[in-house]
Amino acid sequence: MKFSAKRLGVFTATMFVICLKTLGDNAPKWQLDQSLIGSNPVLSLKPSFSDNIIVYKTNDSRGISLLTQQLDIFLAPYFPNKKHENVQECKNSPNEGKVCDFVIDERFSPCTRQMNYSYGSSDRGPCIFLKLQKIFGWKPELYNSTNLPNEMPQYLQHLIKTTRRPDTLNKIWLTCEPQDLEDAENIGPRMFFPEMGFHGKYFPFRNAEGYLSPVVAVFFEQPKRGVLIKVECKVWARNIHHDLKNNKGVIRFGLLID
Repeated sequence: MKFSAKRLGVFTATMFVICLKTLGDNAPKWQLDQSLIGSNPVLSLKPSFSDNIIVYKTNDSRGISLLTQQLDIFLAPYFPNKKHENVQECKNSPNEGKVCDFVIDERFSPCTRQMNYSYGSSDRGPCIFLKLQKIFGWKPELYNSTNLPNEMPQYLQHLIKTTRRPDTLNKIWLTCEPQDLEDAENIGPRMFFPEMGFHGKYFPFRNAEGYLSPVVAVFFEQPKRGVLIKVECKVWARNIHHDLKNNKGVIRFGLLID
């Protein structure tokens, strides 16, 4: 059968409309387990290095500049600026069609651009930033005091069991632990900004304009110098399964500061 140019144009336009109706507003046709990325989010790390080892010298201004520039680029969308009309301040969840605001501001100190994300300090360690992969429609199943896994760190289990504020539990928890006993002696205290995980108000992702994935900064306060420290960071929700091979729910990296 031969089509004239006019008929072919009508046919193409019709198929385009059908595809739009199939996909819906900003929604992918295949979602969650039916999609290529699945429903188990990847945990990603910045700054990134080959072999996932963050290494630098505190007196190497050029090397530190390359690190901080990488973070500047990664965090540029999060610096306070003119907000999209869909963005709103919210404590728990956004209004229909809106998204909750997320900015990198003074709450992240010393993990801020003004403080070079703590790189180059002679008496402090660096900040790293972690983010979860965006998965359309995925919503975390959060832990409470009655359903904690045995492999969860004891201090986190205690925190969840003893908290009296419901909003505190409304998060995907994040831990960053030493991989072995030697690392435990060298890693030093860690601090999390703006909190120890990803708040539930940013999920599910619906591809709404103005949406920014939440990030968490981890500040290594006093890591030992001159030794490789192996770190494992994990996120905790009932429907996140730890798959180290693919960085799903967990990521490992090294930290070496001279």
